[in-house]
This record gives sequence, C-alpha cells and structure tokens, in this order.
Amino acid sequence: MGTNINVTLPDMIASYLKRKSKEEYLPISAIARKYIARGVTEELIIEYHRKGYSISRISENIDVPIARVMDVLSRLDEESDVEKTLEEIEINSSD
Repeated sequence: MGTNINVTLPDMIASYLKRKSKEEYLPISAIARKYIARGVTEELIIEYHRKGYSISRISENIDVPIARVMDVLSRLDEESDVEKTLEEIEINSSD
C-alpha cells in the first residue's frame, strides 16, 4: 500500500493544493501525492544523470518513459545556461 507521512506545509502551498483539488475534483491528498511524485521523479532523474547513468538506464531504473527523462534533462540544461548567462552578466558588470 504505502507509508503515511504527516507534513506541515506553508500556507501558500496548502492553498495551492486546495485550489487544485477543487479544480480537478480530487482529494487534496491525491493532488499532494501527484506533485510529490513529480518532484521526486525529477530529482531522481537528475541524481542518476549526475552519476553518469545513460538516459535509457535512468528510464528503466525509475520506470518512466525516455521522453520524460529527456524533458527533465533538457530543462536542466536550460537552467544551467541561464545560470551561466547570469554569471557572465555579473562578471561584465563588475568590469
């Protein structure tokens, strides 16, 4: 089945989950599980990627489609490009 975990969430997050619950006609717990699962999956994809796993092996280990792995990794590359650009701006502005 699973393990019950009680968590206290910031009001902003709790409000968001309540709103999504009403929009999707699902219990708050189902909405929270969905977002937690999504976040943990993305973190695992990144973790395995940093360990040098291939895209197909990441897909197999986490049991997600290869397209999902590639989507997460492409966003990771975009974020690192933004960070590099910000660093360049900071360096150039200090000159």
